[in-house]
Amino acid sequence: MKNFETGEKLIEEAQNYYLDLLQAYRRKSWNTVVRRAQEIVELSLKGLLKSMGVEYPKVHDVGWLFEKIVQEKSAIKVEQEVARRIREISANLARERSPAFYMEKSYDKAQADEAKKQAEEVLNWTGKMKCALKKER
Repeated sequence: MKNFETGEKLIEEAQNYYLDLLQAYRRKSWNTVVRRAQEIVELSLKGLLKSMGVEYPKVHDVGWLFEKIVQEKSAIKVEQEVARRIREISANLARERSPAFYMEKSYDKAQADEAKKQAEEVLNWTGKMKCALKKER
């Protein structure tokens, strides 16, 4: 029960970060949009993993672990293509996390749009999987 509750809290926090992302987008703070997108994906995946009872490493990219777990052990079924896409999104955004935060790279609107779209994709998918996990409990 505690794992599921912690997982839900992580997913709720990802949803709150999405609101931050939207504010940054309105301000045209493209680096912040990219950073928040990465955080949304990280928290979403860690929330699902925690809800499944999986202890995840304290790293920013857990997409590889998520893909492995859903293919090998998960009670919920995830299409291989979807799991691969989520792994790629997680890896790509994790690579951009530090450059976005430390302003080592200036992101433009197109890059922010793509990061925002990817975060929305994972967040929406996470909501569906959270419902499926609740039914499994």
